[in-house]
Amino acid sequence: MYKPILISVLFVFLASCNTIKIKEGDVFDVKRTIHMESFSQMPYEPEKTTITTPDSIELESWFIDNPESDRTVLYFGGNGFVLETSYHIITSILKQNVDLLVFNYRGYGRNKGVPTIEGIKSDALAAYDYLVDEKNIRTDNIILHGHSMGSFIATYTASQRGSSSLVLESPITDLDDWSKTVLPWILRPFLKIEADSALSKSSNLRHIDELNMPLLLITGKDDNITPPEMAEKLYHASVSQKKYLLIIKNGGHNNLPEMELYRRALNRFYSQDKELKSLKDTLIDPSSILGS
Repeated sequence: MYKPILISVLFVFLASCNTIKIKEGDVFDVKRTIHMESFSQMPYEPEKTTITTPDSIELESWFIDNPESDRTVLYFGGNGFVLETSYHIITSILKQNVDLLVFNYRGYGRNKGVPTIEGIKSDALAAYDYLVDEKNIRTDNIILHGHSMGSFIATYTASQRGSSSLVLESPITDLDDWSKTVLPWILRPFLKIEADSALSKSSNLRHIDELNMPLLLITGKDDNITPPEMAEKLYHASVSQKKYLLIIKNGGHNNLPEMELYRRALNRFYSQDKELKSLKDTLIDPSSILGS
């Protein structure tokens, strides 16, 4: 009884040749902060600090110092990242014997301003410059680590400032490729995605072939938000002489920091004194997904 109705509805929907419009503000999942005490079990006590951007926006941030470490991770979160709701991310990085700088983008948490692509790029460079100018950390001791949307920010920062190495977690290639990857093929003739120019200009594919530094691409095999095909495309496009692609079984888009394999991979890559290839059965041949 319901089948003919469903078919009719689907036909009308497809025949209308709908357009999905994505505005710049749509990619930001802004959450408010709660309180710092929610991380009472963190291995190190964070230093609460403020980073000031060139347009005078003050960004709440935590710098977590490990006296035994000479490497610092600058972490760029995804579109829903705020400090106080990211316990697993922060602790999984800290356990790898590194210093860590994490911060909220403009418009996130208690920060003033409205998140835009250009604004967040400015935030990222301000955070990087804070490490160099205020903490006296050498460029070759800074590791850039970006998750999802933050992968755009990480490659951008690397292209503008440089770093010792780069981690792209659940990365995006670019918006056009993402739309083709996540839309079922049967709907592609009937749907199209229109995005603000600021979004369409953001491309990891464009930056990745200019960055010759150690690169770790890490993603979940079951990630249906930024599918692992995109990490593989970035692997192939990279000119790095030392690059790795790690696809974690049963890994999704946001749960990788909770997995032991993820933490082991970070430990080996951050330290750069061990080869990731010794992680047996976990480094996937890039051809296994795209078939190339």
